[in-house]
Amino acid sequence: MPSKRVFRPRYRSSGFRDAKLIIIATEGTNTEKKYFEDLASPEYYHNPRVHIEVLQRLTTASSPEHIIKLLDQFKRQFRLNKYDELWMVIDMDRWGDAKLSNIATQCKQKQYFLAVSNPSFELWLLLHIKSLADYTQSELEEFIENKKINRRTKLEKELVKILGSFNKNNPDTSQFLPYVDIAIDRARGRDTNPDHRWPISLGSRVYLLAENIINR
Repeated sequence: MPSKRVFRPRYRSSGFRDAKLIIIATEGTNTEKKYFEDLASPEYYHNPRVHIEVLQRLTTASSPEHIIKLLDQFKRQFRLNKYDELWMVIDMDRWGDAKLSNIATQCKQKQYFLAVSNPSFELWLLLHIKSLADYTQSELEEFIENKKINRRTKLEKELVKILGSFNKNNPDTSQFLPYVDIAIDRARGRDTNPDHRWPISLGSRVYLLAENIINR
């Protein structure tokens, strides 16, 4: 068996390998990648003790099985320290409980961290700029259903309504990242069943990953 390589980031800083490495595999190809890379940038929450790397998908396949394979491949190829972390970031709205249960079991066995948003990553973004307490129960039910109309989901439409525009292919993260601490507190407040492997109601476990990145 060939020996594993030492991971070399595309943007290397001095003392890089003394930092904890957080490897992230995401269901989305643009929104999540830009969000996490900008979050860890010097403009916002650059932490010399943490280096993040968002894995690039080479195909359009976005099922949880394909996402977890990205982490598997990285783990096989590179040497990791005991304090390094591998994270899987996925949405709940496209996958049933049975599929999520299987993926959650695999993550536990492989010691991967799992951050599921219910219904989608856009819920996590919304928590930066508005409290869900401001919505009626009927509106919250529409969010959890997150029906797509005219190429936008309900949550995407809500972001457009509040911000004036929202481009998920190239999101303006400056609209969200200054408020990440607020989003963390709001998401944690909604996480009333933290022992469950994913949010069973409207919520997002991305706050756990965000906390680790900014070392809060």
